[in-house]
Amino acid sequence: MTDASLTYAHVPPVRFRPSAPEPLERDPGLLPMLFSPRMSRNVLTAIPREAFERSYRQVKVLNLTYHGINEPDAIKRVFLDNAQNYRRPGFVKRMLQPILGDSLLNTEGDAWRGQRRLMAGTFTPHAVDAVTPLFARLAERSCDRTPGDGGPVDMAAEATRTTLEVIDEALYSGQTGMPFQEVSSLVRDVMVGTGQLRLSLLLGLQGLDPGAAQRRARRAQRILAQRMGGFIRARAAMADAPDDFITRLYRTFASEHPHDEAIQLTLDNAMTFFVAGHETTANGLAWAVYLLASDDQAQTWAREESLAAWREGDPALVAERLPYLRMVWEETLRLYPPVHRIDREALGDDELCGQRIRKGDQVTIWPWVLHRHRTLWDEPDLFNPENFDPEAKLGRHRYQYIPFGAGPRICIGMGFAQTEALIILSRWLATFRFAPAPGRKVEPLADFTLRPQGGMPLLVERI
Repeated sequence: MTDASLTYAHVPPVRFRPSAPEPLERDPGLLPMLFSPRMSRNVLTAIPREAFERSYRQVKVLNLTYHGINEPDAIKRVFLDNAQNYRRPGFVKRMLQPILGDSLLNTEGDAWRGQRRLMAGTFTPHAVDAVTPLFARLAERSCDRTPGDGGPVDMAAEATRTTLEVIDEALYSGQTGMPFQEVSSLVRDVMVGTGQLRLSLLLGLQGLDPGAAQRRARRAQRILAQRMGGFIRARAAMADAPDDFITRLYRTFASEHPHDEAIQLTLDNAMTFFVAGHETTANGLAWAVYLLASDDQAQTWAREESLAAWREGDPALVAERLPYLRMVWEETLRLYPPVHRIDREALGDDELCGQRIRKGDQVTIWPWVLHRHRTLWDEPDLFNPENFDPEAKLGRHRYQYIPFGAGPRICIGMGFAQTEALIILSRWLATFRFAPAPGRKVEPLADFTLRPQGGMPLLVERI
């Protein structure tokens, strides 16, 4: 650990409360959630205060019983100890099917296990180390194109562009031919239209939903699938294709499935990693620079550490030299978890939080709520990187902090995303000073993922 990274422990901390919707005084019920424009477009605005104070809540929705749990031992049982009893619910699979198909993220059982084994090698620590020079090069490219004259820059857009480039080059050898501006707009349409809470989704009729956002989402899904499908078919026909993630994926599927099925499975996974693989990291980066822009002290410590790490050379080792920035990143994912809600359906009877769970019941775990729960965190609504000081982490239940999920289905790209984010963020901090844009109120919006509504304009000045 560098001297700069140690100084934070000797300065009294200054805390601020980052943007978050104010909890409701009572549960709004299903109808307002479905038909209130504000609640249906952003479910964070529909969460009652008691959700942040109780370890268990039960809610009836149509003919389903939902068990909301915030007790870490119960969460551990769902994700690990009795994971075989809990699967992704049908409505979630229907929501994801148009864009993710039968990919790793949307399958169960043997199909999921086979795909997980197939892809695991791409995301081992050794494999991530091999692509860290790419992370560093693209982070430098981001700095080169970002204005640093002290004016406003949408850092959410820049984060999206950079993480798209990382995914394209790291997994597809930069050959998808999908331009940033068009792709980012299409992905946004998919996220907005797919993530809204609609009656059609609960009834399994989202493909017929006449809503404007839903029509845009279906159009964007078709265009993205056509573009990526063309790339996959061209890659499959190449005799001297690059030996990258997508080529290895296709060849393995082709050895086990008929040609058309192999193409479709490759396409489903290509879309999964292209869309979900960049979106969550991009949102995390945008939230991280927002938090640092709003906390001068934390930004100064993180910058000093970043400058020292980059001065030592060898970008492959930069992420290991950033203990304070890693604390900032983990605190960012506490306050703004990439996946704000995780649902499971019980395949058989069980017991959680002392309550009976019946076959067919829905168990819902909200990282957004869990990470801000009054009984699990001190001052949970404040930005405090020291929540992830090594000593603080030792006294914490493993299952009260789950930004990447947990158990066998923990995000396969977690290590990739963590290293990518630290390298990009540290390069930005070593190059720029960030400040809030006057008059701009930041609002978190939960649709498919958790993103800043309307982007993240910040004042950016080259140092």
